Amino acid sequence: MLGDVKHVDNDNAKPSYAYDTHSTHAKIRDQALKVMLVGSDCFLIGLQPILVHMSKNSAGKFEYSPISVNFLTELAKCAFAILLLMYHDSKRRAGERSLLSWSSLNRAARSNLLLMVPALLYAINNYLKFAMQLFFKPATV
Repeated sequence: MLGDVKHVDNDNAKPSYAYDTHSTHAKIRDQALKVMLVGSDCFLIGLQPILVHMSKNSAGKFEYSPISVNFLTELAKCAFAILLLMYHDSKRRAGERSLLSWSSLNRAARSNLLLMVPALLYAINNYLKFAMQLFFKPATV
């Protein structure tokens, strides 16, 4: 009926987000971490052309292979991701499926298959940054 009102037991209810100070501090900490990561990413991306220019020899050429540098960088990022996956898998609770099983990795690879396109474009972009340094000054890159 319209007049029936159910009684809600407020003793076990979670506090409102407005009064949940632990959650608010965690949100502020997470936001600060995100701002710090974006800021450091922007700083390092801006610093890259200068460091690449400084790595050229007196003839204006690289004494190393830019393709090898890009490949090793991408390989290091993959190794870092695998290490984080192994760490996260070691912290799983009892009864949870392993993240390192072939079925789990295959499912994750299939669901993220389209991410190969921007990853490939990113690798090409990094190589082009090295190639452009052969012809341009760092202030114009």
